[in-house]
Amino acid sequence: MHATRLPRPWRRLLLLLVPLGLLLSAWQAAMLAREEALESLHAEATNELRLAAAGISAYLSRHDYLPRLLASRETVKRALATPDDPLAVLILNRMFDDFRAIADVSDIYLLDRSGTTLAASNWQLPHSFVGQNYSFRPYFKLAMQGEMASFYGLGTQSGERGYYFSAPVYSDTSRQRVDGVVVIKVRVAPLEDNWSSQNGELLVSDENSVIFMASQPGLRLASLTPLDSTVQRRLQETRRYDGIPLDTVALAPFEQRPDGSRLVRFEQGPLNTTAYLALTRALPTLGWTVHMLKPLTSVESAQWQAGMLAAGLYGVVVLAGGIGWQRWRLRRERELFAERERQALAEGQARVRGIIDRTRAGLLVLDESASLAYLNPTAQAIFGHTPANVEGRHLTELLSPADARRVLALRQATPSPATEVLALRPGGTLVPLELTLSPLVSPHGERWLATVFDIRERKVQELALARARDQLEHRVEERTRDLLDSNRRLSAEIDERRRAEAELRQAQDELIQAAKLAVLGQMAAGINHELNQPLAAIRAYAENARIFLERGRSEAASGNLGQIVELTSRMAEISAQLKQFSRKSGDSLTAVSAQASFGYALRLYRSRLVDAHVEVIQDWPGEDVWVHADLVRLEQVLVNLIGNALQAMAETPSPRLELTIVQADGWVRLGVRDNGPGIAEAHLGRVFEPFFTTKSTGKGLGLGLSISARIIDDLGGSLEATNASDGGALFSVTLRASTPVLAASETGLTPAGPLSPPKENRHA
Repeated sequence: MHATRLPRPWRRLLLLLVPLGLLLSAWQAAMLAREEALESLHAEATNELRLAAAGISAYLSRHDYLPRLLASRETVKRALATPDDPLAVLILNRMFDDFRAIADVSDIYLLDRSGTTLAASNWQLPHSFVGQNYSFRPYFKLAMQGEMASFYGLGTQSGERGYYFSAPVYSDTSRQRVDGVVVIKVRVAPLEDNWSSQNGELLVSDENSVIFMASQPGLRLASLTPLDSTVQRRLQETRRYDGIPLDTVALAPFEQRPDGSRLVRFEQGPLNTTAYLALTRALPTLGWTVHMLKPLTSVESAQWQAGMLAAGLYGVVVLAGGIGWQRWRLRRERELFAERERQALAEGQARVRGIIDRTRAGLLVLDESASLAYLNPTAQAIFGHTPANVEGRHLTELLSPADARRVLALRQATPSPATEVLALRPGGTLVPLELTLSPLVSPHGERWLATVFDIRERKVQELALARARDQLEHRVEERTRDLLDSNRRLSAEIDERRRAEAELRQAQDELIQAAKLAVLGQMAAGINHELNQPLAAIRAYAENARIFLERGRSEAASGNLGQIVELTSRMAEISAQLKQFSRKSGDSLTAVSAQASFGYALRLYRSRLVDAHVEVIQDWPGEDVWVHADLVRLEQVLVNLIGNALQAMAETPSPRLELTIVQADGWVRLGVRDNGPGIAEAHLGRVFEPFFTTKSTGKGLGLGLSISARIIDDLGGSLEATNASDGGALFSVTLRASTPVLAASETGLTPAGPLSPPKENRHA
């Protein structure tokens, strides 16, 4: 064996060359994989960058017509002509609010010649634009020169990023004098919401390299390069970023690609741990640059995979060479082993003979005519014959006559399958055996090896197993019949329970709807009073318009007709409140604004609150508090509780209604408190029982509080009734807090007070 081994110097050289070859092949494969991965990443980034740039331009350009359209409205010109007329300004505020909701923009407002806000869609909010001066904004200066202008920056009131469009308002058709400027603001945050699904980072920077929009929140309002003093002074003059410190997150390239892309990394900021493939695309009309950053993790993964694959292939080649070398060595060593094998063969034959003699299987050697040539001791014991008695006899003579023909057929199959036969022992005793025939290689001609096993014990076990199987099948059949009968009975009971639950649910829904309609009947007088006032005003305006038309004063008649349109809109709001309250609720629970639900209930009782001189105290946070509930069912509960409070204070000299919202530990408690006589102690435990009422006959059925308690229980909360320490009743609704999933304009909820309910408005 030592003669076939390589000399020691050659072995040392191979130990050095093999690792070097492995490293070289792995490095080359990794470089090729890196280039292919970068090309694929560049194509993907180019496509996503093109789509993102097109989406930004399309989103911002769809609102550029709106300022010019509003600037031509007679209502806008009339408000500029008579800025001291509160009615004209109020009408304009409401018109702006309607247009804001329809066009889905953030804010609409009107500036006079001095740049002061005269009217705005958010006039009723604490951070209203009304009275604010924006003469420093470029969109005001350009519009006062008669140009359509646009501008992007932070809102000085709300601090939200937005894109502004402005248009001049001319005093007459000659378009010689500009009296004011109409401005709309479009929020850019919805664009960033669509970028979160991309596999990469998307940035939008302005001409000063300030990141105005980004899919990564930590990069917004940061600078890609340090800003010099001139740029900082210009940004301060226009208050584009309203004093926000523009931190620098330097984007440092470390490789320039032939296709125009760059490999970059952030020197600081939230993305400084990863390298990126960077592509840019300019938006000339906006003056912006869109940056697409694709992380290089996939490229690094491709490099590792290619390197490992190349290393594996190199290992296979080296292994194949080693195997070839070993086979050559084996051929050289075969002669050395031949003599040892011959010696081992003789020793092995002796060992095999000993094993055959001691094995538990019966072995018989047959010659070409199926005559017995050898029986091992186990076969002798099975058949009950000695070798001297059976040698030279045919195998079929040791078997039953029925099995003799089967044994002859077994010689045709190679190897033959195991066959059960009966051995005929001396004295006529039959013994069950398992017989197998296989050809035997022998230098003395054709030989067959017959292997037999005594299967008497196995037969006994098979018989016992068959009896057990029959008993088991009988028991399974009986049990199956019992289970089928039980299943049929259970199915019938389940169907009956489902029908009963459906009927109960339908009865509950119909009862709730009946209670809502009963409340609508009680509020009919107040709604009638609400509608009579605008109807009387419509009649007066219509008569005036007819007189003006007869006198040829079409402009004055048009003003009266505009007032009629405003009054009809108000009547539509009143009827829409009734329609919303009377509709049926759904089964799904969503995030509902608690303030908006209170506001809706107060609007339904507005006339009763005014007529009864009820003082309404609203004690709740400035921002919306959201609960996990159903909108219609929660509104019905609050309407019922406020209606009961008004009835309880019917005889109170100075009625006062307190509405509270308290949030703590994941729960929200809504409180409705009056200063009436309160609830008798004997009745506190029964107020939520069906048909229990302390009202006189014909004043109520006693179902309102019972239905309200059931509704709150279905919503996963609780309804409690107590007496306040200083008099009056207090009803508390406790619901689980929730996170809003839809904007307020999509849910239709508008937080409002009882006497002058403003419409919902997004913040500037």
